Amino acid sequence: MGSIINHIRCTTGTIGIQLLLLICAIALSACGSGGSGGSGGSVAGGGSSNLNRPPTANAGADQSVFELTTVNLQGSGQDPDIGDTLTYQWTQIAGQTVTINKDNMTNANFMGPDVIFNVPEVLTFELLVSDGNVGSYMTDTVDITIHEPHVTVSGNIQYEFVPPNSNCKGLNYDEILIRPIRQATVEIIDDTTGDIIDTTVSNDVGEYSFKIPRHTMAFLRVRAELLRTEASPSWNVQVRDNTANNNSPLLERPLYMLDSTVFDTGNGNLDITRNLTATTGWDGTSYTDVRAAAPFAVLDMIYSVMLVILTEDSQADFPALDVFWSINNSTVEGDGTHYENIASGEISGSFYDRKKLFLLGMADDDTDEFDDHIVVHEWAHYFEDNFSRSDSLGGEHYFGESLDMRVAFGEGFATALSGIGLNNPIYCDTYGAGQDRGWRMDIENDNVGFAGWFNEISIQNLIYDLWDTNNDGADNDSLGFGAIYNVMTGAEVVTPAFTSIFSLISELKTQNPGRDTFINALLVDHNITAAGIDIYGSTETNNRGDAADVLPIYTNAQIGTPFEICSNSQFDNGRIGNKLSEHRYLILDVNSASALTLTVDNKNPPSQPSTDFDCTADINDPENHEHSDPDIVIYQNGNIISEGTSCEPNREVMTSPILSGRYVIDIVEHRYLDDDSPNSFPEQSCFDITITL
Repeated sequence: MGSIINHIRCTTGTIGIQLLLLICAIALSACGSGGSGGSGGSVAGGGSSNLNRPPTANAGADQSVFELTTVNLQGSGQDPDIGDTLTYQWTQIAGQTVTINKDNMTNANFMGPDVIFNVPEVLTFELLVSDGNVGSYMTDTVDITIHEPHVTVSGNIQYEFVPPNSNCKGLNYDEILIRPIRQATVEIIDDTTGDIIDTTVSNDVGEYSFKIPRHTMAFLRVRAELLRTEASPSWNVQVRDNTANNNSPLLERPLYMLDSTVFDTGNGNLDITRNLTATTGWDGTSYTDVRAAAPFAVLDMIYSVMLVILTEDSQADFPALDVFWSINNSTVEGDGTHYENIASGEISGSFYDRKKLFLLGMADDDTDEFDDHIVVHEWAHYFEDNFSRSDSLGGEHYFGESLDMRVAFGEGFATALSGIGLNNPIYCDTYGAGQDRGWRMDIENDNVGFAGWFNEISIQNLIYDLWDTNNDGADNDSLGFGAIYNVMTGAEVVTPAFTSIFSLISELKTQNPGRDTFINALLVDHNITAAGIDIYGSTETNNRGDAADVLPIYTNAQIGTPFEICSNSQFDNGRIGNKLSEHRYLILDVNSASALTLTVDNKNPPSQPSTDFDCTADINDPENHEHSDPDIVIYQNGNIISEGTSCEPNREVMTSPILSGRYVIDIVEHRYLDDDSPNSFPEQSCFDITITL
């Protein structure tokens, strides 16, 4: 107020003096200093002019910087009191210890420490600002995150897919398609040490991305695997070579991998793009290079059908599946079972067995890596095995044959699912010299053989028509895949009958009331009796053209009441044992828990064994394959409860464990499964059957 008072004194008289006194009084009051002995007041209230107010402190914004570079700490402070002199002090309070230069100035610095790649470290610093008065200071902190400098390496991984020619007459190498490798494990590897720097998974368009250290010689590796195990949905699919390192256990044989060339990540100033394509190895006339595309094509087909399952069940967990493909896998049967010959590749054909899928790959013989329907067909057997239930006997079969009901259903469902999973009803199988031959089938429309519940063609047509939305004759509606999936993963798993088209359709009708007209029309269209259909096919009238020993599908067995049933190989020319009428089914209700004795005697045995007969000791003696050998297997809800499979000539006698409830029983003449049985063995074997307590 000093300058104001002096100015008034120079320009006023008596009135001016009075005004001056008033202004002074107001000024003193505003300064908090009025009256006799008045002093003090709080800092916040603007008390006496000799009370101090603390300064402010600002340590600056948090930073993210590279290691081994100079990092500037940019602080500041302000003091509300005129004339105070501020001092500064930087102190590190967290993280790897560093030396702070100019630690008593607003702008200090330090050298960023060396940190582990992909493990950034946070250093915390505190700035203290003081105005020189005791206890009058303020602090603020700043976090500095230290990273190792990196380079972004990204790109697309792809594979070449060879489509079929028109009408599936071989593969069309002139029209190769480029497809993304989806959801595969991608690694980036230090070429100097061999260490894996980082791992990721490609997305659904084949993209990947890494951040890796500068000045590193590295290469990409794509593993032929779908691996997701940390949460639902989960899966683990690996494609291996069953003929490599064949002295090691099967599941330890080498996984297929695709490696890039080695590259230098440089100084980090520029991101790096690395695209990688798995090629077919075809030079225009033959395979002359590594057939790198094959395992990734197989992997991608499996992923496609998995997505169909995930559409209905987004949290589905897929049990581990090992796929074995090799350039040595041929149609040669070898001299034993599939498993005795897999090391050499003599597998005879693509097949699924016990969470293992084997695929043909021998050039100029039969290659299945680009025959997507075949791959998904075999995967469908994996689905039945792990998500549903299959009572199929398996074995060799051809389209249009009259098959055991269980085999017809399993194969028909698998083919239908291949069309559904690939959204394509045209099923191709290519083979031959130069992969230039093949055949096609329309899953929805083609008909081969005698239509009915025993023909896999009828089953695949029917299931595909239940799913698809095309209006085609009797197919004028759609239940969608969800309805089929719900039955296959629910009621079908626990059905007391054998799995068949009857068990599927009966439950579909139960779960989809009001759709009977549509479902019945499809059944009739495929020569399956619709009226009164149940899980046992009790009302079925299609006996395959008045063939013997086909109907009834199940025979009701009574304890203590003898009956006759016949096993008939009329549709089996190859001693395969999986054709219609060879296996005959019984229904047995055990109302009181009991152990039972089942006796099966051939009514008219074709021969009698010698008195010193011993089938165990003389298994290769031709005489041991001339007599009848009935077998018995008891099931409950798909589980084998007891078996009678002795080699006693012309009869089988077995004692069951304690039984209670409903069972289905399979009776078969074992000679129809026996490659060594003579051609003269009769086509029909009839048995007297007795079940006693």
